[in-house]
Amino acid sequence: MIEQALYSLNKIDEKYPRPDIIDVLSDQRNQSLLSYVYRDPFGCHIFPGDIENYPHQRFLEALNSELSTGYPIHLWAYIPTCRYICHFCQFPKIVVRPHREESSQVFKEVVDLNIMEARMWLQKVPNLASVPIGEFNIFGGTPSLLPFDELERLMVFYREHFNFSHATLRFEGEPGTLDSHYLAFLHKLGFSKLSFGAQSFNDDIIYSSGRKHSSRECFEVIKNARETGIEWTSVDLIYGLLQQRVEDVEYDIRKALELELSHIVCSKLHIKDFMETRTGVSEEKKALWQKKMVPIEITPVETTSAGTNRIDTGANKGSKLSANMFPSLGEQYQMRNVIDNLFDSYYFEHPTMYFYRKDTEPEKWKGIITDQDKQHPEVAIGLGGSSKCRSAEMVNLTDYKCYREAVNNHILPVASVTGMSAERQEANAIKMALSTCQPVDNDIHRQRFGHAIKENKRIYNKLCDLAERQLLFFDDDKIKLTRSGKVLVESIINTEFND
Repeated sequence: MIEQALYSLNKIDEKYPRPDIIDVLSDQRNQSLLSYVYRDPFGCHIFPGDIENYPHQRFLEALNSELSTGYPIHLWAYIPTCRYICHFCQFPKIVVRPHREESSQVFKEVVDLNIMEARMWLQKVPNLASVPIGEFNIFGGTPSLLPFDELERLMVFYREHFNFSHATLRFEGEPGTLDSHYLAFLHKLGFSKLSFGAQSFNDDIIYSSGRKHSSRECFEVIKNARETGIEWTSVDLIYGLLQQRVEDVEYDIRKALELELSHIVCSKLHIKDFMETRTGVSEEKKALWQKKMVPIEITPVETTSAGTNRIDTGANKGSKLSANMFPSLGEQYQMRNVIDNLFDSYYFEHPTMYFYRKDTEPEKWKGIITDQDKQHPEVAIGLGGSSKCRSAEMVNLTDYKCYREAVNNHILPVASVTGMSAERQEANAIKMALSTCQPVDNDIHRQRFGHAIKENKRIYNKLCDLAERQLLFFDDDKIKLTRSGKVLVESIINTEFND
């Protein structure tokens, strides 16, 4: 496999510079990182526990205790409705035809269940009613399918039962459903932040990904949101998509710069099962592209140049896909190079993959979870949600029928709970801090754990090893990622600290 990975890594678009990261990943000392990025598992912001079958009551008690400190937390509601299925999607969802008469009952049921689950949380974790909510997110799925009356009913409940006195409200939607009327209604309800997935601004690539919106609709959402008063808009872009070329990503990034977006998420396509490392929202079924993939040996003889042809993946209905229809690993890192170089003067990255314009602020909810001086709890209400405190995490059921049955029977829809030993808590704290792409501060670590980082020999030795491999460096009492380290931080935190 390493031979195939090295070939894919060195297969680049000759019109663009060869990324330095190729030399880093070609170093035998970084073979585990190369294996990770080539196998492509999901898990950028996953910080798992190490104690299986942890009693869920103990998690709830630990969470309640931690909430008593009064630090702001991240609260989110997951609304799993979608009007179609993206070809790369592995998230739990309910496909709804919003204009059909029966859809109104589905939306009502989804909101009913979310409220019923939230009431159970409030009963079992009493401090949840009073702890300040730093940021409240409605995620999906496509929550923007919710009719006005159901969205308002959901928001009235949350405002009445949680401490929203200083909360920022953020809403996720889909371009084809976020018209000017819906945006005006969101603004009326108090939402000041909007995010949506464009994936690309190239209509061919949008179509081949199974999306049913156009680039024009993306531009209209951004324009209308600003006119409505929602200035903070985050757009998700993906690189590594089917038949995507480096020049396509360059077009997307230049277009994003023209739009002067406040926040942009640029994530690498992940095809391998989320379930391998899932501790968050994830479906158990394979995505459409996974179902269509044909395992092949990627060799110099068999591999053709990605991007030389466009395929009609309305063609996906009966066709098979092979790995050489996607950009090579080297081309993906050229794409990442383009992103870094074009964003360098205008955006900071914090955390990894999340870019914010230099005159704005980084993602608040991500900061609450991962910033070294915070790392406070999050509570997720809805299908497949992941809730965590410092000592454990709980993942909700992901099958909608099972979820509905549990909630209707007044049972918290627990799929699994995993505890964290003291050693894992300390390692996760370092991993979270690294994932922010910000310096890891030894003084903050000492305040929390009672000792300097170097006194934990297992962690310190790993950091020294990463420094020898030029992925990070020590600067006085801080630890900083190199540029290569920032690009590879996902693979670093998921391969170097888990033993």
